[in-house]
Amino acid sequence: MNHVPDAALAAIDDLGEALLVGEARPVEARLRSDLRLSVPVDDAALAAGTTTVAFRIEHGRREERLREHGPFVGTVVDGVESRLREWGVQPPPAYAYSDTADGWHRYAGEARLP
Repeated sequence: MNHVPDAALAAIDDLGEALLVGEARPVEARLRSDLRLSVPVDDAALAAGTTTVAFRIEHGRREERLREHGPFVGTVVDGVESRLREWGVQPPPAYAYSDTADGWHRYAGEARLP
């Protein structure tokens, strides 16, 4: 069963297609009512061959790593990472807590672009 919304998968596919021709196309997607994905690919990221993959979660507690929010969050992250890998993007090994804004905790890591 796919736990990543079709719109989010389509945004990742748009990113992957853009990467094939050397274009920058960032991803902003809603994964659940309380979980968001951001992959801010721009010309500088293309030149460096890396970009940040970030998740924001609206949750009452802050963990050190995103996957510590439970197995369902982990399943959604696995689905996102799987789709990124299909396009040659190597996701980060982990998503560490970076900050909180307006009740949303941000977790991020550095990904390698193809």
